[in-house]
Amino acid sequence: MKATRIILVGLLAVIVVGLVMFKPSHAEIYKWVDEKGTIHFTEDPATIPEKYREKTQSRTTEEDLVPFEQRRRLKEKEEAELRERLKREKNEAEIRRLEEQLKKVSESVEKENREVERKREDASRVPSPGYIPFEKFKHVTKGMTEAEVLSRFGPPTRVEEDEVKSKGTITGDVSRGGALSASYKGEAHIVKRYYYIGDRSRGEQTRVIIFEKGKVVDYKSISP
Repeated sequence: MKATRIILVGLLAVIVVGLVMFKPSHAEIYKWVDEKGTIHFTEDPATIPEKYREKTQSRTTEEDLVPFEQRRRLKEKEEAELRERLKREKNEAEIRRLEEQLKKVSESVEKENREVERKREDASRVPSPGYIPFEKFKHVTKGMTEAEVLSRFGPPTRVEEDEVKSKGTITGDVSRGGALSASYKGEAHIVKRYYYIGDRSRGEQTRVIIFEKGKVVDYKSISP
């Protein structure tokens, strides 16, 4: 009985070691793209925001793990090498094989180039950092608090502050010696300007939001 247990334990140990040794070198990789077009990779699908999970792609190939630009350069290099080999090749069977391989590589390169153009187009549609498109800026209203503006539009590119004294009253008093002394009573407060600066080269306007006592009192757009 003891001998049987020893054999079973030994077999179990062999199986465990085998599983460890033959474990795939790469875990499942998940790819997802956010609303700004940024590509993300993760091994834990639980970290993917719920709204992006339906479009998540999983992959484990070595090629997929290579950075996009590096992969594109490698494929272009492979395409050029195949064309050179075809020029030197004399065997018809090898020529046909190389032509078929070149066709697949060329299609792959074309696909990568289309992806590059798509990324460029997507980037051109994304507003510059700090810029507020008109579709969002039109929702600014007088009386909004700074906290509301920040939560809706994010931090501004630049902030300017000025101390301003509101209208007050002047009081005077004549001393025994006949001298007149006067004092001014008025409330001082801060006027703050938020600048959301656009990119002139893209025709983006700069948005200015003005606050007094922590609330919007005016807002305007400045043409580039």
